[in-house]
Amino acid sequence: MKKKLAYSGSVYLFIVIISYFFSSGLALFLICFGAAISTVVVLALLLNNEVKKTVWFKSIIPNLNNYPTNEWYREHEERNYDVVNIGSSSAKHAFDYSGLGIKTFNWAEQPQSLSYGFKILKTYFSILKRNGVVIISLGPFSGLDVDGKWRKETNDKYYYLLDPALIDDFRSVKIRRNYPLIADPIRSMKELVKNILKKRPDTKKISVGFEDNSDRWIKGWLLEFGITDLEAGLSQENKKGREKRIKLLSDIINFCIERDLKPVIVIPPMHPTLSSKFSETFRENYIYSFIWSANSENAPFMNYIDDMRFAEDRLFKNSFFLNETGAKQFTSIVLHDLELL
Repeated sequence: MKKKLAYSGSVYLFIVIISYFFSSGLALFLICFGAAISTVVVLALLLNNEVKKTVWFKSIIPNLNNYPTNEWYREHEERNYDVVNIGSSSAKHAFDYSGLGIKTFNWAEQPQSLSYGFKILKTYFSILKRNGVVIISLGPFSGLDVDGKWRKETNDKYYYLLDPALIDDFRSVKIRRNYPLIADPIRSMKELVKNILKKRPDTKKISVGFEDNSDRWIKGWLLEFGITDLEAGLSQENKKGREKRIKLLSDIINFCIERDLKPVIVIPPMHPTLSSKFSETFRENYIYSFIWSANSENAPFMNYIDDMRFAEDRLFKNSFFLNETGAKQFTSIVLHDLELL
């Protein structure tokens, strides 16, 4: 953008100089017009930089300390990591490796599709030691395709993590991350005003019971995947998506094995108010059949969905996400079960 502006400015200056030989009045008009446009452009760039300082804009940027990027390697000497996990929102909240004395990364994001989790793994797997463990964290609907179902801004976080060729519609992502004022002027100005007024996001927690919260999760999933009955089989559309996901999970498992890594499939615990809503019929149709079909290499499958060690409210943020206490307890259990602690 800066190069384009410089080039445009040079061309415009050349036009002004040429116009002077034909009409000094025209040259004066072009000078005034150019000065006005330049002022607007400079102000817009200044405002755009201020927008990039807002909480809204920064909230998209992932924790780069979790990823061995080129910048990370310049500041860290650690290599041969023991464990990483990929996954979506529940995995981001379920795994907390701090204080356990082994080298780990949590590569889950909120949210993150299985395909992008695979892209993250393929980009950074070399940090793992031989026979390092890759935890593939799944949820109740991981077997269904999410392509086209999430907001386009969901991919913006990968601007900081992946090669442009791996990011869907990278051109739009690049514009949103470099020029938010152009990409979303109304939201940008609202957030800028908030930032100027030092108005912080409302962090006041609204108390919602686990039962009501679990109902919200179920309602959201039903709407997202066009499901009317959890007890019924998959719709034709979801069956098509399932085939893609089976191949994808199989590819992830094989990718790990081919590189002397140990894939492990894990389903984190849920609050009983949520896990109780998934009958054995649902689990067979949506979870287990998906995993069995993809897992021809017999990677370990560790299912904690009903684990009664996580039946207490004090371990959860909501019915789907563990809190810090729950995550520390769960991570320790998983690593002990894998005989890594």
